[in-house]
Amino acid sequence: MRQAQVEAFDKYAIKIKSPFLGKSNFVREDGTSFWSFLNSNGILHSKEHFPFLTNHRVPKVKRMFDFGEFLNLTSRGEALAYLYRGLGKALNYVGPVLDLELPHGFNDHTDRHTLWVSQNAVELLQRAGKSFDGQGMYDSQTEVLATLVGMTHDLGNFMGRKHHSTYSAWFLTRLFYNYKMHEEEWRAVLYSVLFHEEPVLRELKVQLSEGIPLQWALVAADKMHVGRERIGDRSFESGIKHNAFAEDVHILLNSLVVRSAWVMAPKSFVWYLDFSIDQLEEKFESFTKGDGRLWMPENFHERFVKEGLKYREIFAEMFVNIYEARIRMAAMSIFLLFPHVERFRILLTDAKRDGLIKSGEMLVCEVVK
Repeated sequence: MRQAQVEAFDKYAIKIKSPFLGKSNFVREDGTSFWSFLNSNGILHSKEHFPFLTNHRVPKVKRMFDFGEFLNLTSRGEALAYLYRGLGKALNYVGPVLDLELPHGFNDHTDRHTLWVSQNAVELLQRAGKSFDGQGMYDSQTEVLATLVGMTHDLGNFMGRKHHSTYSAWFLTRLFYNYKMHEEEWRAVLYSVLFHEEPVLRELKVQLSEGIPLQWALVAADKMHVGRERIGDRSFESGIKHNAFAEDVHILLNSLVVRSAWVMAPKSFVWYLDFSIDQLEEKFESFTKGDGRLWMPENFHERFVKEGLKYREIFAEMFVNIYEARIRMAAMSIFLLFPHVERFRILLTDAKRDGLIKSGEMLVCEVVK
């Protein structure tokens, strides 16, 4: 099976080709019609939730959005309203599609993720004070473009996970029209979406440092979104009963991060992970044994007994080992957005619980420019 091919002649001149996708046909990597794929995998759906698709056996993608009109919007709120009118509830289906990839499901990629990414991409560009291409100051056009790439960067997962950034860029070329009069902005959007993942950067020998603020903000926001809201429905269904924690470390790590946030400090950028082993949500019952606290794998307890390591220290070690590439991409993007920042730090905060667990803050890792 040939993979989707991308030809990049310069920073913005990107031509996307795919042997799987015709002019507007919506099929999976293996050539399966999208409707057939949903039906054969028992994913309950309503075609009304996909206003950008036709009802044909092999659906076609409709051109729903006028790019020139979109650029005249003035805020993230307006941009979200505009996009939801055309995308409907389709983003909610990215999760169930990806859940088929792994035995215990995939991390969440519904609009819980894209809303978080778009919001934080906007905030990063605001703080940096930079326009989408770095040629001017932050403005309303930059805000709506950041919203666009944040909301659509993972649409390509409908076609296939491995090349999803390529397919996401392809999707945009089919959903939008009237972009030839706004070539610089349009190419910046495609470039940012196409190069938000390390494999594509590496495959096409593109350096992150050669990019633009819009791309850097998307990458940083995407990589820093970890925590309990990233756990997909199928992962909750597996729970500890089906060894989800023991067999998929990503579920375990996300379950231990109550929330993820970031702050700017003098000459440093701090990514905060709020660590907790408390039970905070009803849906986490599948990860407990009825005592209101998350069940922890045996190796956590063994290392606590034999090595005297606190759970948060074991977590920090695992987090760095599993997410090293994610951390490096986020750090590099932050350094590019904020030239004055010299250190990218990840701090773990652990709140006190009934006096049994001492509160504290510890450095998980630090990336120095």
